[in-house]
Amino acid sequence: MRRSTLLTRALGTGALAAAATSLALVYVPVTPSAPRLDTVGALAAGAILTAAWALACLTAPRLKAPVTSPPAEPPALPAQLPSPPRDLGRATGATLIALTPCTLVWLAMTGGTFIGSFLFFLTLFGTLKIATFLRRSASPKVFRDKVRVLIEDAAAGEVHAVRVRVGRPLLLRYSERGDHPGQISVTQEYSLLLHDAGGDEIPLATTEVSELARAGELLSGAQGWLMWSRRYKLIESMQPVAFVADHDGTTILGLTNPAEVTYRTATHSARDPRPTTRDRRARPLRRNAKFRLPVHGPIATGALLASLLCLPALLLGTDGLPALFAWLLCGLAAAAFVYGVLRGVGANTDSVVKDTEWTVRDEQDPSIT
Repeated sequence: MRRSTLLTRALGTGALAAAATSLALVYVPVTPSAPRLDTVGALAAGAILTAAWALACLTAPRLKAPVTSPPAEPPALPAQLPSPPRDLGRATGATLIALTPCTLVWLAMTGGTFIGSFLFFLTLFGTLKIATFLRRSASPKVFRDKVRVLIEDAAAGEVHAVRVRVGRPLLLRYSERGDHPGQISVTQEYSLLLHDAGGDEIPLATTEVSELARAGELLSGAQGWLMWSRRYKLIESMQPVAFVADHDGTTILGLTNPAEVTYRTATHSARDPRPTTRDRRARPLRRNAKFRLPVHGPIATGALLASLLCLPALLLGTDGLPALFAWLLCGLAAAAFVYGVLRGVGANTDSVVKDTEWTVRDEQDPSIT
């Protein structure tokens, strides 16, 4: 896992800006027979910047935990916890990916025909519906709402907390009866293992597998505080928690089983809330370089192939190609791009898991043993 640097962030931002420019230029009205050299230039710039970004990510320094000695005494609990991170780069990239099929349909339209307009608005409607569904199904709003309670309690001056040590990320594979006769369904759960003073394990989960992997690289073996909300009884189901490392205040926010919180709050050591102080401030995990060849390789290949298929329409103009041929090229471009995106997105979790040392456990439903 590589460290995010100023160079990787600058090149990644430039690649996204070039891609956004190339999509926007397609909608700029020009003479139908004029070659779209501006769009071709933006596509070329995007390809160069993407390659440079990938190279910068692959050659960036490795992400390593700082070598520091733990403090003699446990430090105070911080009153200021970082908010859950927002990945603006990924959100921007996802938006551009979603708009690409609409842009290809617009490029294929010659003379603004009724059928072309119908297909454009149909594609746009389908894109918006899919985007809305994915946003609702994958929205971290519930997670953010719960974590906000913990952040507010820390800022108000009191939270519950116990001392813990960070272990390795855990991959739990649970086998149970499948939906069809004779089949087994295997679900995978990811978490970061924390160990309290008594040796008990406390699993900490987040909405992002990559964040758990990064925490495993940076915090494995570190000691610190596990904090949870003073108002934990007013939060249903999974409880928001924060681990704050002793040596530099690195913090990971997540959720844990409510039984873990209830059990520890019942003990004498965590029964009463502990005070927080504004003299100590927590900081978020250091960021990592986002490029992963199994993920971004297929997406970039699909985008490059789609750009090459669109070159005739861009260089000859919409009047320089038969309408059927223009639709065929743009249709193939859309298919190549979507296929590359699906391949890349499908490999995301597997890529993160393979790049990280996980503690793997296999469990199964007692009814099938």
